Amino acid sequence: MSHRTRENLWDEAGETVFDVAVVGGGINGASLYHELCSRGYRVLLVDKGDFACGTSQSSAMMVWGGLLYLRNFDFRAVVEFSLSRDRMIRSLDGRIRPQVFRYVPEANGGRNRRLVHTALYLYWAMSFLRRRRPSLEVSFPEAELIKPDCRAAGSILFEEGMLNDSDCRFVLDWITRHAAPGQVALNHAALEGGGYSGGEKHWRLELRDRLSGQTTEARARCVVNCAGVWADRVNAQFGIESPYKHRFSKGVFIGLRRESQHESPVVFDLGEHDDTLLYLPWGPVSMIGPTETSCDTPEEGFGVEAEDVDYLLDHANRRLQKQVDRPDIAMLRCGVRPLAVPNDYDADAYPLDLTRRFRVVRDKAKPWLSTYGGKITGCGRLAKAVADTAAGVVGQARASQPQTNGGLPDIEWGDFPGMPEPVPSVDWCARHESCCTLDDYLRRRTNIAQWIPREGLGERNENLSVLQRLAKRLHNGQAAKADEAMRQHVRRVEGHFDRLTGRKVQHNGNGSG
Repeated sequence: MSHRTRENLWDEAGETVFDVAVVGGGINGASLYHELCSRGYRVLLVDKGDFACGTSQSSAMMVWGGLLYLRNFDFRAVVEFSLSRDRMIRSLDGRIRPQVFRYVPEANGGRNRRLVHTALYLYWAMSFLRRRRPSLEVSFPEAELIKPDCRAAGSILFEEGMLNDSDCRFVLDWITRHAAPGQVALNHAALEGGGYSGGEKHWRLELRDRLSGQTTEARARCVVNCAGVWADRVNAQFGIESPYKHRFSKGVFIGLRRESQHESPVVFDLGEHDDTLLYLPWGPVSMIGPTETSCDTPEEGFGVEAEDVDYLLDHANRRLQKQVDRPDIAMLRCGVRPLAVPNDYDADAYPLDLTRRFRVVRDKAKPWLSTYGGKITGCGRLAKAVADTAAGVVGQARASQPQTNGGLPDIEWGDFPGMPEPVPSVDWCARHESCCTLDDYLRRRTNIAQWIPREGLGERNENLSVLQRLAKRLHNGQAAKADEAMRQHVRRVEGHFDRLTGRKVQHNGNGSG
């Protein structure tokens, strides 16, 4: 990716017969792409949007060991996820760190503190004592931020894992390290059709560049559907049947300005459905959430609604000393969890009662694999399981050595007003990380849209001219395209973020048209 232009990649996609084509560039597709490339396979990765633009950009960024499954006595899942978590912390040093969490039980009602402490000890034992021993702590920095009646029982410390940067960066890092011949990753590439040629024994995949309109036909001996919440639709598009399907759960976070006392992630009793509420420090913001709401379609789930915001503000104000309201919100974050269930499943279960385990299905008639469910903690296990199954379909890789690009060139850093740290320059991201749009840069190559109010515009549109310059760089100085990109960005912020947070911002007319 570092030495080939977007046009080069599209040409190569049409000229190569790939061993495996991976549909979907979220956490599962990206980690599988890395695994297959590392084994020496010729791999095509396609995503109809940007890499990590779906659920993978809206997680809690936790690498957890399956504490959730203790509530259902699913001890096997606890052990599996704990082993995966510890393996990732050990092998991905620099990208994942051990992280102490602070559980704050309700003083009146909620779970019994001693019972919680015992459960966390059991959890620690089931991870073979690899993490920090759970402990009690009565006095702690975050106590100043929490209402006295909500912290009267003190806190319990336990250890999980946490992504060091962001979930988008975590996904992107799996992809950008591979740029050898036969390794092609295309974002903004719509899969519009195709089919299997039994005579030639490969799939034909009709691709369209959603930015330029360019089309090509890619060929692959095997296809893996890692499209996440859209997996069922991709299977239907190609006539693939499966014993599984997805149910969807919407998870919304709101972000507030981070107080200096907020040092560690805090877990509160939610008081509903035996669930919890997270209070997570991330750069200059503190995230509160997530919601856990069943939804029928991905489109329904990816939209934050007023009731989501009210729900989270209500729970925040029950627990935090400082009253918060809509104008205090600096960030909105929304994702849809794909939960694997049997095809005939029709129960009305609370989403937390459904497994987060992944499922891999091999089609009986054609070289097509489908993945269901999964989460960050299990992405490595999923990638190895799918790669092993794919090897049974296409045979061993033809390359004698694992193929990597030896790492990207040193990042060129820049500044953005209000950001607490330097950010990769827009030019560097465009050259080396397939950054094509303003949203690609603000939301996924950097944390600007998550850390600066109003998705980078600022409270009074004070960053409008900065964003205009960034848009112009992304569009190679083409003023008309840059202006249209800015108008779309401002319209989205005003129509969504401002509406939900009660902002009434005066602007100077530039960029919003």
